[in-house]
Amino acid sequence: MLRYLIRLDDLCPTNNLPKWERFFTLFDRYDIKPIIAVIPANKDPKLQACGNFNPYYWQLVRELQSKNYVIGMHGFDHYYINHNSGLLKMNNRSEFAGVPLQTQKEKIRKASEIFKRENIHPSVFIAPAHTFDRNTLLALQEYTNIKIISDGLLRSPYIRFGFNWVPVQLSEVEQKTKHTWTFNYHPETCPAKAFNELEHFIERNHHLFVSLDSLEFSNYTMANAIFEKYSIYKRLARDYAQKLIAFMERIPAGN
Repeated sequence: MLRYLIRLDDLCPTNNLPKWERFFTLFDRYDIKPIIAVIPANKDPKLQACGNFNPYYWQLVRELQSKNYVIGMHGFDHYYINHNSGLLKMNNRSEFAGVPLQTQKEKIRKASEIFKRENIHPSVFIAPAHTFDRNTLLALQEYTNIKIISDGLLRSPYIRFGFNWVPVQLSEVEQKTKHTWTFNYHPETCPAKAFNELEHFIERNHHLFVSLDSLEFSNYTMANAIFEKYSIYKRLARDYAQKLIAFMERIPAGN
């Protein structure tokens, strides 16, 4: 069976809203319910520079929630404090991975309190930069009712560490033939070409986009672990090779 989901990252009070509204309009046209990564207390300077402060930010989040968009807790402040790549080795920067358990608990507790204050009910956790560790999961279990992690590299949803995981494998649309695939977009940096490709893809495949509550989850197996490790180290090797090539190209000829 082939199924698609889509996730938008980095909703915060200083978004360039027209960049987001084009996605919302497209999803509503085809009744697609995306996962929205909502930042409770943004301190990321890059995101703070995207647009003017929106005093109606939480009203916007409530409106998205009322349309049955899936609200995700996108960390606490989206501020990277170390170079730990976490469980999935996705990036070398993190708000959570490698941070002491008590500090992580405080971040999750504060994030949860903000959502409660604003009458928002996140059902998914989304770690900034895809980087988190077992302590992050312990903090989520203590301070939230969240049972779904939007991350992972497998081809179908699975159960691990007491959570349901919905893998996030692709940064842009790509035609597949089977399994469950999540496309992960960042509206602030999504170029027009990529958005147009998404629009055409959804026009052809909107009937294959599903909601989270329709997914089935399988236990994480040894075969899954081997495949995931292979995927991680294959990507790391590719990234290293690309950096090496770029470095060699900068060396003047004859040296």
